[in-house]
Amino acid sequence: MLGDLIERRCVDVLQPDVTLTCGITGAARLSKSAAAAGVAFTPHTWGNGIGLLANAHLFAGCGGGPWLEYPIDPPEWTPARRDFMLAEPIKADKKGCITLPDTPGLGIVLDDAKLASRRVT
Repeated sequence: MLGDLIERRCVDVLQPDVTLTCGITGAARLSKSAAAAGVAFTPHTWGNGIGLLANAHLFAGCGGGPWLEYPIDPPEWTPARRDFMLAEPIKADKKGCITLPDTPGLGIVLDDAKLASRRVT
């Protein structure tokens, strides 16, 4: 469906979220199609830190776009609240840029104690 939107030139900007659409590999294919069609490709994420890291890695790996939209809306929606399951929240610098971790995979380090406290048995 997203490929059809690109092919038919129905959009100027394509903003898939890898956690809700076609995963990292599928979204990477979409980014190539978008680039060939002159459509801006910039992932959109409005979930937790795991989704943010997945979309950010896609964004970086595909050459990026004009921006990466990510969730932050203090005082209610802060990095600490968004990323509660991570050992450390993802923080942006003063320009709004985030630095991707260079650890294996997506660089996700879960906070087992926080997750255990939310376990439903």
